[in-house]
Amino acid sequence: MDQRALESVCRDCGRPLSFHAGETAPARCADCFEGFLRIRDAEFLSSYAELGVASRRILAETSLRALVMESPPHRKVLAMHIMEQYVQAASDLVGLYGALQARAHTPVMRAFLAFHLDRTSALAFFREIRETPGPELLDRLNIPQQADLAGSLPSLSKKDIKDLDRAVHQMLIDLRKTVDMGETAALALAQMAGERRTGAALTNQSQWLDSVGLRADQVAAIAIDERRRTVNVTAITVDEARLQTMVGAIDAMTRASQNMIYAVLSVYQEEDRAKELATRSHTRKRATTGR
Repeated sequence: MDQRALESVCRDCGRPLSFHAGETAPARCADCFEGFLRIRDAEFLSSYAELGVASRRILAETSLRALVMESPPHRKVLAMHIMEQYVQAASDLVGLYGALQARAHTPVMRAFLAFHLDRTSALAFFREIRETPGPELLDRLNIPQQADLAGSLPSLSKKDIKDLDRAVHQMLIDLRKTVDMGETAALALAQMAGERRTGAALTNQSQWLDSVGLRADQVAAIAIDERRRTVNVTAITVDEARLQTMVGAIDAMTRASQNMIYAVLSVYQEEDRAKELATRSHTRKRATTGR
């Protein structure tokens, strides 16, 4: 096979780019792609906050309402669908938290879309939120302290500052609620998230597999664990009260993500304002000095 490098050019800067036969020609060089993503971080977060964040809650609430009127087999499918939204909402929150923490050196879009919840990231998130005081969490997210919002974000009106203070306060509450489930639940979430990526199948009964079986009001997802050479059985009970609690947890995670984005977008707005003022000042100075 011919291994000679082929060439294209970066669509942004025109720099030559090399790739091999059979590979897809890159659209941009690495530096331009980094810049392409970074300048779109605010727009990405704004768009994601409008619909993407709430999608897990919308699907879970819709499934819970439909479950009441459905037949037992359909109720089981809807119950597992609610569980899947719970896992995805948790994965979204953990990924968003990490992406916003790292935004100074990695574009948010890249870090968030590349994130996969696993055992290590789940435990790290749960322990960090549980053990870190609220003010320190804000520092790690580069969000101003509540007492200093007006000083740090002078472009915001008094009403906007009040709204932001309320959002940050609620965000910290909801982050705590998320980790109240404990590390055992965090590991279960990581396992289920991994099974979603590798493939899982719903089953009405598992006695043929584990000699234990499921109750009539249970449904399970089964998935192969190649590392441990076993088959995992994740069973849930079709109990409306428990599923309502799960939907409530999804709601808390959704609010935490939305308020986190709101706070970071407020910081971005202030940073853009500061850059604009600096540019104007520089322009006036050049006009005054004639240089």
